[in-house]
Amino acid sequence: MQLLLKTLRVLLPLLLTTGITCAQQGLQTNNIIYNDSTVIYIANNFVFNTEVNYQPFDIHLPFRDLHYVVYGKQLEVAIFRMKELLDNGGYITGGSLRDTCSSDTFVFNTANMYFQVTKNGKLITDWTPVTHTGVYTDTFRATLEKPTKIFVRKGLFLVADSLSEGDSIQIRFRQHQEAPFLAIYFLKKDPLSTPPCLMVSTDNHDPDLTLENFIRDFYTRGYPDKWLTADFENFYADMPGRSDRKNTKGSQLTRYTKTAYVFRSRKDIPNDSAFEYRLVVNGSTNEKWHKSGPVIFVAGLASGKRYQLEVRYADKPTQVFVKRFYVPPTWYQQPWVIILAAVIILALITLLWLFFRQRWKKRQLEAQRARVTALYTQLNPHFLFNALGSIQGLLNEGHVEKANQYLSGFGSLLRNTLNNGERDFVTLEQDLQHMQRYVSLEQLRRPFLYLVEVGPGITLSDIDILPMLFQPVIENALKHGYKGRPLTLGIHLQKLGNDLLIKIQDDGKGFDVKQQPPGKGLQLIAERVAIFNRFEKAKRIYWRVESSHTGTLVYFTFKNWLDD
Repeated sequence: MQLLLKTLRVLLPLLLTTGITCAQQGLQTNNIIYNDSTVIYIANNFVFNTEVNYQPFDIHLPFRDLHYVVYGKQLEVAIFRMKELLDNGGYITGGSLRDTCSSDTFVFNTANMYFQVTKNGKLITDWTPVTHTGVYTDTFRATLEKPTKIFVRKGLFLVADSLSEGDSIQIRFRQHQEAPFLAIYFLKKDPLSTPPCLMVSTDNHDPDLTLENFIRDFYTRGYPDKWLTADFENFYADMPGRSDRKNTKGSQLTRYTKTAYVFRSRKDIPNDSAFEYRLVVNGSTNEKWHKSGPVIFVAGLASGKRYQLEVRYADKPTQVFVKRFYVPPTWYQQPWVIILAAVIILALITLLWLFFRQRWKKRQLEAQRARVTALYTQLNPHFLFNALGSIQGLLNEGHVEKANQYLSGFGSLLRNTLNNGERDFVTLEQDLQHMQRYVSLEQLRRPFLYLVEVGPGITLSDIDILPMLFQPVIENALKHGYKGRPLTLGIHLQKLGNDLLIKIQDDGKGFDVKQQPPGKGLQLIAERVAIFNRFEKAKRIYWRVESSHTGTLVYFTFKNWLDD
């Protein structure tokens, strides 16, 4: 049996170099455990260490148990001398675990090395010197150098076994009768228990090439025949499907890219519908699965999108192959462009809003002025009526000289009233002066005491006020407040933070605030204050009336009217 195996290995060269894209006879992947003198060689169509993510990986005594998963049916384990291989001009490549500690050299001495093989828990080979196994010779073509040359590798053949899915093999090594220094475990798995295996892909980025022409070129150039041949598929026959790692962007493509993905075909079911695929865009999983054969075409990509090609066997939907790629955004999809565009749009919206708001506010102010003007048209006759009543009273009482003085001063007062009626605001100083003229005329008819008290921190010329806002209060006090003795009328101004408080007080006979007040003056005040508060948000006017048989007190509070 050993002679047969040696003969077969001489006739079947192994593929040991990387970068060769065509299939060759022999087992396709290998792993090695070595030091400067000895190599333990593991070969299978696909074998990998389940615990080591990068290679070469340094190890040293005490060695931990090594666990491998194999997907190929044939497993081979051998030992050869590194120096002899190098002296013959050879080399070896593959996944490797290396021991560079000089103190570990003794365990790699093949003269005293024993091995034991167990399969599925059953002893196959009891402790046997490795030198008692058959010597084999392999011939290789060295392709790492130019020109290529042939080199020979001699070794000791330990294991050559055929595995079925679920089979396990354990190989242990020791020196003489000492405890084992190394244990290697192998577990056979079916490649079809993994996602579909992508053998090769080809793409084209020509913006002028249509998808139909790309597919036509793909088939007319014989790519499927070349990649789906027995030799090529044998190279990938036992390879597991491996997806792109998570949290990676994948390959960068263009929106013109057209790609053909060629997967290893199935031998157990018809291939025309053995696969299902979908193209996930920006993480959305709402896309439907589509039936397909082993060749899948992807095109029609969009700029600024992330893609994920998912492929699975139709009868094994839980095993999904994932290929990630993306198309970078165009210049107008760049974040800074989007932010700039958003800022510009927001600025335009703001300007339009301000423009139309200003127009609306202008119209509202015009409406307010119209309404205030209408109130003035009501206020002025009210004022004229009261003034004429005073003149008539003076004449009836025979005070002709006082009536003439009243008429003289009334002309000036009337002109001032009409001028103020055309303004939105007058200074508090102007309004009090106007009030003083009116009070002086009224004192010609009936003497009374009039006081104005200005609190600290108030500059009358710096404060704007609604013109003639207090006029009806003064008129009501003088016309309806007398109760047979001289009246006392006072105006008190006080600063409260940013607020201005104005109190107008008389000691007249008062009135019932729950009933309709005498005259229309207070109603005109209420309407003017309401109009102002409706259109002015920063400043507000609040007012209230208190009245009893001892007199009347009217409070005006002007919120946020003063600057600190």
